[in-house]
Amino acid sequence: MQYRVIREKSKWRRWLAPTLALIACLISGVVGLLWGASIAQSQIEENVALQERVEELTATNTGLRGRLTDSELIIDTQRYTAVALRDELTQLHKHMASLEAELGFFRKIMVPDGGQQGLQVERFSVTPKGGSVFVIKATLIHVSERPRVVSGTVNIEVEGAQGGSPVTLSGGALASSPEELKFRFRYFQELEQRVVLPQDFVATTVKMAMIGKNTTPVDAEFVWAAE
Repeated sequence: MQYRVIREKSKWRRWLAPTLALIACLISGVVGLLWGASIAQSQIEENVALQERVEELTATNTGLRGRLTDSELIIDTQRYTAVALRDELTQLHKHMASLEAELGFFRKIMVPDGGQQGLQVERFSVTPKGGSVFVIKATLIHVSERPRVVSGTVNIEVEGAQGGSPVTLSGGALASSPEELKFRFRYFQELEQRVVLPQDFVATTVKMAMIGKNTTPVDAEFVWAAE
Protein backbone atom coordinates (compact mmCIF):
# COMPACT_ATOMS: atom_id res chain seq x y z
CA MET A 1 0.00 0.00 0.00
CA GLN A 2 1.27 3.45 -0.98
CA TYR A 3 0.58 6.65 0.87
CA ARG A 4 0.45 10.22 -0.70
CA VAL A 5 1.41 13.09 1.38
CA ILE A 6 -0.65 16.21 0.80
CA ARG A 7 0.88 19.42 1.98
CA GLU A 8 -1.56 22.20 2.70
CA LYS A 9 -0.49 25.59 1.46
CA SER A 10 -0.48 28.40 3.88
CA LYS A 11 -3.16 31.05 3.54
CA TRP A 12 -0.79 33.91 2.68
CA ARG A 13 0.64 31.94 -0.22
CA ARG A 14 -2.85 31.40 -1.57
CA TRP A 15 -3.51 35.19 -1.58
CA LEU A 16 -0.08 36.22 -2.79
CA ALA A 17 -0.65 35.84 -6.52
CA PRO A 18 -3.99 37.63 -6.61
CA THR A 19 -2.61 40.39 -4.44
CA LEU A 20 0.38 40.83 -6.69
CA ALA A 21 -1.88 40.89 -9.72
CA LEU A 22 -4.10 43.49 -8.08
CA ILE A 23 -1.11 45.60 -7.14
CA ALA A 24 0.19 45.29 -10.72
CA CYS A 25 -3.20 46.43 -12.02
CA LEU A 26 -3.26 49.34 -9.60
CA ILE A 27 0.25 50.35 -10.55
CA SER A 28 -0.63 50.09 -14.26
CA GLY A 29 -3.78 52.16 -13.67
CA VAL A 30 -1.89 54.81 -11.74
CA VAL A 31 0.85 54.91 -14.38
CA GLY A 32 -1.78 55.12 -17.14
CA LEU A 33 -3.64 57.83 -15.26
CA LEU A 34 -0.46 59.81 -14.72
CA TRP A 35 0.53 59.34 -18.36
CA GLY A 36 -2.93 60.39 -19.55
CA ALA A 37 -2.88 63.40 -17.25
CA SER A 38 0.53 64.35 -18.61
CA ILE A 39 -0.68 64.06 -22.19
CA ALA A 40 -3.85 66.01 -21.35
CA GLN A 41 -1.80 68.75 -19.70
CA SER A 42 0.49 68.91 -22.71
CA GLN A 43 -2.54 69.11 -25.01
CA ILE A 44 -4.06 71.86 -22.89
CA GLU A 45 -0.83 73.83 -22.96
CA GLU A 46 -0.60 73.33 -26.73
CA ASN A 47 -4.19 74.45 -27.19
CA VAL A 48 -3.53 77.54 -25.07
CA ALA A 49 -0.46 78.35 -27.17
CA LEU A 50 -2.44 77.81 -30.37
CA GLN A 51 -5.25 80.03 -29.07
CA GLU A 52 -2.76 82.76 -28.24
CA ARG A 53 -1.23 82.39 -31.72
CA VAL A 54 -4.70 82.62 -33.30
CA GLU A 55 -5.45 85.77 -31.31
CA GLU A 56 -2.09 87.21 -32.31
CA LEU A 57 -2.68 86.43 -35.99
CA THR A 58 -6.21 87.82 -35.77
CA ALA A 59 -4.90 91.08 -34.31
CA THR A 60 -2.21 91.22 -37.01
CA ASN A 61 -4.80 90.53 -39.72
CA THR A 62 -7.09 93.24 -38.33
CA GLY A 63 -4.19 95.69 -38.33
CA LEU A 64 -3.26 94.76 -41.89
CA ARG A 65 -6.88 95.20 -43.00
CA GLY A 66 -6.94 98.61 -41.37
CA ARG A 67 -3.69 99.59 -43.08
CA LEU A 68 -5.04 98.27 -46.38
CA THR A 69 -8.21 100.30 -45.96
CA ASP A 70 -6.18 103.39 -45.12
CA SER A 71 -3.95 102.77 -48.14
CA GLU A 72 -6.99 102.35 -50.39
CA LEU A 73 -8.46 105.57 -49.03
CA ILE A 74 -5.17 107.36 -49.64
CA ILE A 75 -4.96 105.94 -53.16
CA ASP A 76 -8.59 106.89 -53.88
CA THR A 77 -7.97 110.38 -52.49
CA GLN A 78 -4.81 110.75 -54.55
CA ARG A 79 -6.63 109.44 -57.64
CA TYR A 80 -9.54 111.83 -57.06
CA THR A 81 -7.10 114.70 -56.46
CA ALA A 82 -5.17 113.82 -59.62
CA VAL A 83 -8.38 113.68 -61.67
CA ALA A 84 -9.58 116.96 -60.16
CA LEU A 85 -6.21 118.60 -60.86
CA ARG A 86 -6.21 117.25 -64.39
CA ASP A 87 -9.73 118.57 -65.00
CA GLU A 88 -8.79 121.91 -63.46
CA LEU A 89 -5.65 122.11 -65.59
CA THR A 90 -7.69 121.23 -68.67
CA GLN A 91 -10.16 123.98 -67.85
CA LEU A 92 -7.29 126.40 -67.22
CA HIS A 93 -5.73 125.49 -70.56
CA LYS A 94 -9.06 126.00 -72.30
CA HIS A 95 -9.52 129.30 -70.51
CA MET A 96 -5.99 130.39 -71.42
CA ALA A 97 -6.58 129.36 -75.04
CA SER A 98 -9.81 131.35 -75.02
CA LEU A 99 -8.03 134.37 -73.52
CA GLU A 100 -5.23 134.07 -76.06
CA ALA A 101 -7.80 133.88 -78.85
CA GLU A 102 -9.54 136.98 -77.48
CA LEU A 103 -6.21 138.75 -77.12
CA GLY A 104 -5.30 137.85 -80.69
CA PHE A 105 -8.71 139.08 -81.81
CA PHE A 106 -8.30 142.50 -80.20
CA ARG A 107 -4.62 142.74 -81.12
CA LYS A 108 -5.55 142.17 -84.74
CA ILE A 109 -8.01 145.05 -84.59
CA MET A 110 -6.05 147.48 -82.45
CA VAL A 111 -2.52 146.80 -83.68
CA PRO A 112 -2.52 145.92 -87.38
CA ASP A 113 0.63 143.98 -88.30
CA GLY A 114 0.73 145.01 -91.94
CA GLY A 115 -1.56 142.19 -93.08
CA GLN A 116 -4.93 142.41 -94.76
CA GLN A 117 -6.88 145.49 -93.76
CA GLY A 118 -10.46 146.64 -94.18
CA LEU A 119 -13.72 144.77 -93.51
CA GLN A 120 -13.28 141.10 -92.59
CA VAL A 121 -15.30 138.21 -91.15
CA GLU A 122 -13.31 137.05 -88.12
CA ARG A 123 -15.71 134.39 -86.78
CA PHE A 124 -18.45 132.34 -88.42
CA SER A 125 -20.80 129.58 -87.25
CA VAL A 126 -24.04 127.83 -88.18
CA THR A 127 -26.24 126.45 -85.39
CA PRO A 128 -29.28 124.19 -86.02
CA LYS A 129 -32.44 125.16 -84.14
CA GLY A 130 -34.66 122.25 -85.10
CA GLY A 131 -36.08 121.11 -88.41
CA SER A 132 -34.91 123.32 -91.26
CA VAL A 133 -34.23 126.32 -89.04
CA PHE A 134 -30.65 127.51 -88.58
CA VAL A 135 -28.92 130.53 -87.06
CA ILE A 136 -25.95 132.02 -88.87
CA LYS A 137 -23.58 134.06 -86.69
CA ALA A 138 -20.68 136.17 -87.88
CA THR A 139 -18.31 138.65 -86.28
CA LEU A 140 -17.25 141.52 -88.54
CA ILE A 141 -14.07 143.42 -87.82
CA HIS A 142 -12.52 146.52 -89.32
CA VAL A 143 -8.75 146.38 -89.47
CA SER A 144 -7.17 149.76 -90.03
CA GLU A 145 -4.24 151.80 -88.77
CA ARG A 146 -6.68 154.65 -88.26
CA PRO A 147 -9.97 153.08 -87.13
CA ARG A 148 -13.11 154.85 -88.25
CA VAL A 149 -16.78 154.06 -88.19
CA VAL A 150 -17.91 151.86 -91.05
CA SER A 151 -21.50 151.04 -91.98
CA GLY A 152 -23.39 149.16 -94.64
CA THR A 153 -25.30 145.95 -95.27
CA VAL A 154 -24.53 142.24 -95.49
CA ASN A 155 -26.13 139.96 -98.06
CA ILE A 156 -26.17 136.22 -97.34
CA GLU A 157 -26.43 133.45 -99.93
CA VAL A 158 -26.60 129.73 -99.25
CA GLU A 159 -25.46 127.39 -102.00
CA GLY A 160 -26.41 123.74 -102.17
CA ALA A 161 -28.46 121.19 -104.06
CA GLN A 162 -32.18 120.60 -104.38
CA GLY A 163 -33.62 117.70 -106.31
CA GLY A 164 -30.15 116.84 -107.59
CA SER A 165 -29.59 120.28 -109.10
CA PRO A 166 -27.37 123.12 -107.78
CA VAL A 167 -29.39 125.90 -106.19
CA THR A 168 -28.48 129.24 -104.60
CA LEU A 169 -30.84 130.69 -102.01
CA SER A 170 -30.81 134.32 -100.96
CA GLY A 171 -33.09 137.01 -99.55
CA GLY A 172 -36.73 135.92 -99.39
CA ALA A 173 -35.89 132.40 -100.63
CA LEU A 174 -34.11 131.82 -97.32
CA ALA A 175 -37.18 132.93 -95.36
CA SER A 176 -34.65 134.88 -93.32
CA SER A 177 -35.42 137.28 -90.51
CA PRO A 178 -34.46 140.03 -90.95
CA GLU A 179 -34.05 139.83 -94.71
CA GLU A 180 -31.27 142.43 -94.70
CA LEU A 181 -28.46 142.71 -92.16
CA LYS A 182 -27.04 146.12 -91.37
CA PHE A 183 -23.80 146.94 -89.62
CA ARG A 184 -22.26 150.05 -88.10
CA PHE A 185 -19.17 149.87 -85.90
CA ARG A 186 -15.62 151.10 -85.44
CA TYR A 187 -13.80 147.95 -84.34
CA PHE A 188 -16.12 144.93 -84.50
CA GLN A 189 -19.76 143.87 -84.49
CA GLU A 190 -21.54 140.54 -84.10
CA LEU A 191 -24.32 139.73 -86.55
CA GLU A 192 -26.97 137.02 -86.31
CA GLN A 193 -29.29 135.80 -89.06
CA ARG A 194 -32.06 133.19 -88.75
CA VAL A 195 -32.73 131.24 -91.95
CA VAL A 196 -35.24 128.56 -92.92
CA LEU A 197 -34.15 126.18 -95.65
CA PRO A 198 -36.49 124.13 -97.89
CA GLN A 199 -37.09 120.61 -96.65
CA ASP A 200 -35.25 118.91 -99.55
CA PHE A 201 -32.42 121.42 -99.75
CA VAL A 202 -28.86 120.32 -98.85
CA ALA A 203 -26.63 123.29 -98.00
CA THR A 204 -22.90 123.22 -98.78
CA THR A 205 -21.61 126.81 -98.78
CA VAL A 206 -22.45 130.19 -97.28
CA LYS A 207 -21.42 133.38 -99.06
CA MET A 208 -21.43 136.78 -97.43
CA ALA A 209 -21.17 140.09 -99.29
CA MET A 210 -20.35 143.09 -97.07
CA ILE A 211 -21.29 146.30 -98.85
CA GLY A 212 -20.03 149.31 -96.95
CA LYS A 213 -20.68 152.95 -97.69
CA ASN A 214 -17.84 154.53 -99.67
CA THR A 215 -15.89 151.26 -99.51
CA THR A 216 -15.25 148.40 -101.90
CA PRO A 217 -17.59 145.41 -101.33
CA VAL A 218 -15.95 142.54 -99.53
CA ASP A 219 -16.91 138.90 -100.18
CA ALA A 220 -16.36 135.95 -97.82
CA GLU A 221 -17.16 132.26 -98.30
CA PHE A 222 -17.54 129.51 -95.69
CA VAL A 223 -18.31 125.81 -95.69
CA TRP A 224 -21.77 125.00 -94.30
CA ALA A 225 -20.99 123.08 -91.14
CA ALA A 226 -23.90 123.10 -88.71
CA GLU A 227 -22.59 122.65 -85.15
